Amino acid sequence: MKWTGVMPAITTCFDASLNVDSAFVAEHSAWMLDNGCTAIIALGSLGEGATLSFDEKLQVIDACMKGANGKAPVVASVSALSTAEAVKFAKAAAAKGCGGLMVLPPYVYRGDWREMKAHVSAVMKATPLSCMLYNNPISYGTDFLPEQILELANEHSNLHAVKDSCADARRVTAIRALAG
Repeated sequence: MKWTGVMPAITTCFDASLNVDSAFVAEHSAWMLDNGCTAIIALGSLGEGATLSFDEKLQVIDACMKGANGKAPVVASVSALSTAEAVKFAKAAAAKGCGGLMVLPPYVYRGDWREMKAHVSAVMKATPLSCMLYNNPISYGTDFLPEQILELANEHSNLHAVKDSCADARRVTAIRALAG
């Protein structure tokens, strides 16, 4: 998967009964791709990924895949309370045909580097899908430092991108200086 272009982390749409509005999600995904986006990222922080049930997450993935209709990859954001659930979802997303994963730390537990490395490593090892690490210390309380990102990249050949929301623009330069 190429991590280039505009890849929106879309919101999850609900109907009047508060069920996932699969038809609208599919239509919206198709519209975004038809208007220049290069991939769709489902279930991100604004996509209610952390609060939907497992089955609802799969429903969103199915809707995005239907909307993408093979025109561009669908990336599944992997956020869960436990590593086991995150791994299970990563495998399910791969089985559904997703083109990549956006890997997040557990969204409630604030662990140390050893624990966070174990969590994201387990998710990256779960499938051969291309992965993007999502570093958002402001929201998640866990900060993947440039040296730690390099360590992960050296250990996981499928880690190809980083979404860094640390609020320090110099971080991108630091990561590139280390990782190339």
